Amino acid sequence: MVTRFPIVYLPIEFGSREFDSKALLATVLATRGYSVIIGQQWLLYNNMRQLPAGTVLFKSFNNIHHPAMVAAKKAGHRVIILEEELLAHIEKVAIANYCTKHIFDLPDVILANGAFEKSVLDELSGGKIPVEVAGNGRIDILKPAYHGFFQRDIDAVRARFGDFILINTNFGIINTLWNSVEQVTDIHVRAGFIKLDDPKSVKAWDDQIEFERVNKTAILTAIKELSRRRPQQRIVLRPHPGEAIERWNGVFADQPNVSVVREGAHVPWTLGCRMLLHTSCTTGFEAQAAGKMAMSLVANPNWISDSFISNHLNPLFTDPIKMVDAAEAYLDRGEVIQKGRLSLEEAEHYVWNIGGNVGVERIADLLTRDLPAPGGQVKMPPLAAYERSEKLKSKFDLNMQGCVDVLQRILGTTGSRANLNLNQIGESLFYLALAAPKA
Repeated sequence: MVTRFPIVYLPIEFGSREFDSKALLATVLATRGYSVIIGQQWLLYNNMRQLPAGTVLFKSFNNIHHPAMVAAKKAGHRVIILEEELLAHIEKVAIANYCTKHIFDLPDVILANGAFEKSVLDELSGGKIPVEVAGNGRIDILKPAYHGFFQRDIDAVRARFGDFILINTNFGIINTLWNSVEQVTDIHVRAGFIKLDDPKSVKAWDDQIEFERVNKTAILTAIKELSRRRPQQRIVLRPHPGEAIERWNGVFADQPNVSVVREGAHVPWTLGCRMLLHTSCTTGFEAQAAGKMAMSLVANPNWISDSFISNHLNPLFTDPIKMVDAAEAYLDRGEVIQKGRLSLEEAEHYVWNIGGNVGVERIADLLTRDLPAPGGQVKMPPLAAYERSEKLKSKFDLNMQGCVDVLQRILGTTGSRANLNLNQIGESLFYLALAAPKA
C-alpha cells in the first residue's frame, strides 16, 4: 500500500501544441487546491519512482511511454492516458492503429476525446479498462472566451505578416525531424504503432508514407499557384512540429510572398490568419472550432483522410487548382462555394467539449478522483538531472518567466483571483499550487 498525495503530474513533449491547454488545466487543478507539476516529460519520467505518489496524465499510448507508466504504477501513482493523436479521429481503424500492445494493461483510466472514441476503445479493450469521455483542453482554449489570452501574440503575428493566409502541413514522415524516413519508421516500430509481423499494419504505414508524398506535391502546386495569382498576398507555411523546418529551405525561392515560419504555439497563427489551408491536419478542425475558415487538400482520399474530422467539417478538395479557386472566392467575396459534410454540432459525438461542455473541468475531475482532498503543498524530493539532446530541447524549452507569463495571461483571461504560487524545480519543469494563506 502506497500513500497518495493531492498532486497531479502533467508531462509535456511538444510545447507548441500541448503547453497552453495543459497550463489551463494546471490552473484549474491548482485553484481547487491540488499541487501540480507541469513541464518536460523526460525529467519527470527519470524521477517517476521517487516522486510523491499522485496522478500522472500521459499523452500517448505509444510504447516509448510504457516504461514510465510501469514505473509510475510501481511507485503508487494513478496512471491516466489521453492519446493526443486521437483528437478528432473518426475511423475505428485509425484508433485501433494507435492501440499498442499491453496498452489496456497499464493505465487505471483512459480518457477519450468523445463518445465515438470511447465506444471503440471499450470494444478493443473488451471492457478491461475504464474509459471516460473527457474532451480535450486544446479545444477549450480555442473558444472565444480565451481569444484574449492569445491577443498579444496575434497582434505580433499580424504586425509581421499583415493579412496572411496560413498553410499548415502534416508531413512528419517524409519531412521528418529525424534523419530519414527509415529512422522515423524505426521509431514507430519501437513505439508499437507499426507491427512488422502484421501485413495490414505494414500496409497501413506504407499508405501513410504515400499519402504524405502525394499531398505534399498537391499543396506545393496550390501554394505556388496562389502566390502567382496573388503576388501581394502574404502566405505563411507552418510545418508540423514533427517536421524538420530546414527541409523547406529554398522551396519557395521564386515566391517572395511565401514565408516558412514555425514559432511558438500554433493557435495565435490560426486566430491571426485570414484563412487556413491544410493537408489533413487536426488544425483544420481547431480552426473551425475557433471560428476561422479552413479548407483541406487531399489529392487521393482514402481511409487516412476519412479518419480526420477536419476533412468532414472543412470543405475538401482533391484538385489543388480548384482549392485555389475556392480560396480566392472566399478572400475576394466572402463566398463559400463548398461546405463540409459535418456540422460542429454533429462533431460533439467525436469531441465532447466542442460545444458548451468544458474539457479541462471534466479532466480535472477525473485526474483527482481517488486522490486525497487537498491540504497544503506536497513536499518534493531533490530530482535527479536528465541531460536532454538539443533535438529534445527543441520540442519544449521554457524558462520561469515564460511560464509565469502564460499563467498570468490565463488567470487574466478567466478573471480568476486565485493566489497561485509557482516555483521552478528543474529544467523546464514547474510546481504550481495555491499560495499559503498569510498568517
